[in-house]
Amino acid sequence: MRVITWNMRRAKTGSPSWDYFNEIDPNVALLQEINELPDSIIDKYDHKYLKAFSKSGKDQQFGTAILVKGRVSSDLDLSSEIQWILDEIKLFKGNLVGCVIEPYDSEPINVISAYSPAWPVDKKRLHGIDLSGIKLDDNPDLWLTEILWCALKYADIKESERWIVAGDLNSSETFDIKWGPRGNKQVMDRMKDLGLYECLKGFQKVLTPTFRHSSGKIEDQLDHLFVTQCLANDLINCKVGSKSLVFDKSLSDHLPVIAEFSD
Repeated sequence: MRVITWNMRRAKTGSPSWDYFNEIDPNVALLQEINELPDSIIDKYDHKYLKAFSKSGKDQQFGTAILVKGRVSSDLDLSSEIQWILDEIKLFKGNLVGCVIEPYDSEPINVISAYSPAWPVDKKRLHGIDLSGIKLDDNPDLWLTEILWCALKYADIKESERWIVAGDLNSSETFDIKWGPRGNKQVMDRMKDLGLYECLKGFQKVLTPTFRHSSGKIEDQLDHLFVTQCLANDLINCKVGSKSLVFDKSLSDHLPVIAEFSD
């Protein structure tokens, strides 16, 4: 089973990035910044797609998607026992897209495609709320990564359950090295403490950059693919896509993360 996560930089139906997508030929895809899904893709994949939430409170032009060769069997409703977190989950329903999928010849998998924007949760909505234990220790703001963590914590994921949580988290441990402690490592530690295995760094044994800045530097891993241990046991490869294809041909400023699992 081949699984990818990829921020496709507002891909439209005619974007050449879909040609590379078809070359990768994933069984399961967790995609971010998708403007439109081509008919040729819809014909091959069952899918769930929602428009992302904008800073102004309206829908973005692009959205977040889950694609599967098989079927989307049901929605995966994220929740929380804390009302304000539940309210944020509802606002960001197009950034945290979840469903239960049934790939061909495979057991069902709980899947979340995540797009954490480069701006924090609006402080106006958080006025008077105690954020202790939720906000990152070394960051003055609250980000969607923390809302995702709360939802996953509430889901009480078991090691034997099949989960894939992946996407553009706009968080890299290298940020803490370059700019001082900002809590990015804590984001990764929290996911690990939930029993989720980071496939790219786990398989490669080093942090592998996935993003090219406007300056041309390629040094940060913003894109992550997490799975529960029962899937991690079947991981046989995890890598990034072709820099020459993606960056040199301007398909996206993000590389796809591609994971292979044994049948």
